Amino acid sequence: MAGRLTEQLREATRAQSQLRPVDPRANPIGEAEPHRAYGPFGWVSLLLVAALFIGGWFLVHVLQADSKLQDCVMSGRKNCAPIDTDSIRGTPSPP
Repeated sequence: MAGRLTEQLREATRAQSQLRPVDPRANPIGEAEPHRAYGPFGWVSLLLVAALFIGGWFLVHVLQADSKLQDCVMSGRKNCAPIDTDSIRGTPSPP
């Protein structure tokens, strides 16, 4: 039975080849495809990956700072808020 099926498959392949012959010059097996121009998409994808990396790094640091503040509050301390030292330098000292 397998021999009959194989023979039928060969006949179908031959009939299909006669309807549409293969052009051997179209794309030989050993030859690589010609290089395609991708344009600026390589740079755009690189910039997108860099932006995602920087955004993720920033997000991790903000979440770490918030986590430290929450840990401080949950432990019951009252002096957990960060002190803004820039506003202190800009004000003149009292007389």
